Amino acid sequence: MGKVYSLKIIDLKEETKNSVLITFKIPNELYSVFKYDPGQYITLQFNLKGQQIRRSYSLCSSPLISEYLQICIKRVKDGLVSNHINDTLKKGDYVEVLPPEGYFLAKVNKDNYKTYYLFAAGSGITPIISILKTVLHTEERSYVYMIYGNTNQETIMFREELKLLEEKYKNRFVLIQTLSRPKSSWSDLWKVSDKTYRKGRVDAVCINWFINTYPPYAQNAEYYVCGPGKMIDNTVKTLEGMDVPFNRIFIESFGGAIMNNEIETTTEANLIVNLKGEKNEIIIPKGKTVLRALLDENYSPPYSCEGGVCATCKCKVIKGKVAMLKNLALTEQEVENGYVLSCQSYPLTSNIEIIYN
Repeated sequence: MGKVYSLKIIDLKEETKNSVLITFKIPNELYSVFKYDPGQYITLQFNLKGQQIRRSYSLCSSPLISEYLQICIKRVKDGLVSNHINDTLKKGDYVEVLPPEGYFLAKVNKDNYKTYYLFAAGSGITPIISILKTVLHTEERSYVYMIYGNTNQETIMFREELKLLEEKYKNRFVLIQTLSRPKSSWSDLWKVSDKTYRKGRVDAVCINWFINTYPPYAQNAEYYVCGPGKMIDNTVKTLEGMDVPFNRIFIESFGGAIMNNEIETTTEANLIVNLKGEKNEIIIPKGKTVLRALLDENYSPPYSCEGGVCATCKCKVIKGKVAMLKNLALTEQEVENGYVLSCQSYPLTSNIEIIYN
């Protein structure tokens, strides 16, 4: 596992009714450790209910604008960590944090001349706004078209910041808000004559309208998508249907995967794990994942989010069978080749052997 650092919360404020914006100070000696690209995430570590728990959260700050790290955390129903953060943390607290990671990122350069299409839904805005701010600040010749979906105006994260960016960069930034269940006061809150606000979701109809209404200004175009699984599927399929090359589409999933609720685990399973060049054997108790069983036995497998999103805990099953509760990170080909997310994997056979590369 990566090294954990203790960072101080220097500001904590409500962003929406169900989310908080947290600002961490980076000590001078850790600037290089916490260097990041827009779109990446950090992982927080807590000891809750007698267990070490980690969750990953995308950075919403810009590495080229702010000297601080910022994350915005939305409360999740029955979410152990998100509720702990929203209810308990306060300014002045220290939190254990792992350095930035992630492959959903934009390589921003002042000489770029690109068109960026940004698609976000709900809390999927967090890595998107980091990319947005960094591109607008750095690439003076690039254009950004963004569509952001929410339930209603009260659930929009970074609403005021987005309005300021629209005003500051109005010649090369277009933002379209789409709401699935807008409140009646929406028109009163957003009385701007030259704006278009759509009712609905970020679906195929919306995306087709968006791309056709705002064609690329620069032909060198990139597409960044972050949100629930269904929104991502709709966006990617629609873009591919418009002949957008897949290597220009970058995705980050924020939940919404189909849960496998029909897993029938064995009473317990014998696990052989190949980790860091050593082979060890433990018992996986009924109801525990491969990862959690290893952690409970004081082993140190790689892991980060424990949500099936980041793929840090990826391993290969070389004997026996497991089933994943959900998978938001591995491709179909990886799964066919025997790779699984150990944080989501439950034993189906009494003997299992895995290897962490």
